Amino acid sequence: MSIYTKIVITDTNIITDLDNCQLLDIFIRLDNVYMCDLVKNDEINEKTTSKNVFTFIKCLSLDENMFEEVIKLSMIHRKLSFYDLANYVIAKTYNGILATGDERLRRFVIENGIEVIRTLKIIETLFENKIINKEKLLHSLDLLLENEKTRIPKEDIKKLKETYADLVAA
Repeated sequence: MSIYTKIVITDTNIITDLDNCQLLDIFIRLDNVYMCDLVKNDEINEKTTSKNVFTFIKCLSLDENMFEEVIKLSMIHRKLSFYDLANYVIAKTYNGILATGDERLRRFVIENGIEVIRTLKIIETLFENKIINKEKLLHSLDLLLENEKTRIPKEDIKKLKETYADLVAA
């Protein structure tokens, strides 16, 4: 996965987790991070992140053809929300990567040929692309481990931390 491919954030969990581990500012200031304008307008607020941060989140909108595609898909895939399908269509249209923590959406998107990235992979990719250093990576993982509200399994966070702690020591 390239950190420079267009990334479409689909849900507030990605935003909240990156904010809680002090990486949201770095991530959204990359030139290729977007959010569907519907999601930004309806779901991003002071509870999600600080107000100054969401001014930096760039938006993509559904055009008429994309909107029609979402409507058609929503009739077939009733377990996915309108927002989920809108994000999928945007990622597909712009040849982007979908950033989501939603398992149902992740499976659907992968089955339909779109790459998916989750919070831990975002953190790892920021490190691999030398956007953050190893200390920032490990500190961010510690912050996630301390956070009771994250939906990321603690074991996954610990495993990633151990991987990089071992690499740092080697």
